[in-house]
Amino acid sequence: MSYKYITDNNLYSKQTYMYSDYEGLSFISKYLGSRKVYLEQNKKTGECVSETAGKDGSPTQRNLREILYQLDCGHNDEETICAVNNYVKSFEVRKRIYTNYDGNWKPSENAGFEEYECYLLFADCLISMYDRTHCLKYYSCLLKLDDTLLSIQNKLGVSSKEHLGRIIMRELEIFKLLADRYGICQEG
Repeated sequence: MSYKYITDNNLYSKQTYMYSDYEGLSFISKYLGSRKVYLEQNKKTGECVSETAGKDGSPTQRNLREILYQLDCGHNDEETICAVNNYVKSFEVRKRIYTNYDGNWKPSENAGFEEYECYLLFADCLISMYDRTHCLKYYSCLLKLDDTLLSIQNKLGVSSKEHLGRIIMRELEIFKLLADRYGICQEG
């Protein structure tokens, strides 16, 4: 039972979700299984501290930290929402989070895309936006982002794996709420 969206490093082997075949309950079982395996293998051992806590990080990392701070403080102003939406659009097109963007939300020259803390912070922003708006575009993006993070889990440090575990747990909570609400069977 293999969930095909996390078999390779998604940063280099981009997934084409919209061309996927319908698999029904089999897909849901594989999806849920992939998350449960991760959680079992990476049980939380203590309070997570970001591996880059106290470091400046890239412009994107600093920007995502500021966005998350604004969301956590309840600031749903147009500028904050627009910034999250720009990250969503960029990620949906490129399936990567770059360390720096130009004024048109295109990756700056020489921008990297393997600063994993950016992906974790972006996931936190997506969860926060979904919790505030219940807009499925944030959850849909989170699912793909989590697939990417799961595909590179061997590159994450211990605290990043714990951070991802909390993200996955929240993703599954949202899935369960949506499945219950819309009568989606979760088991075969």
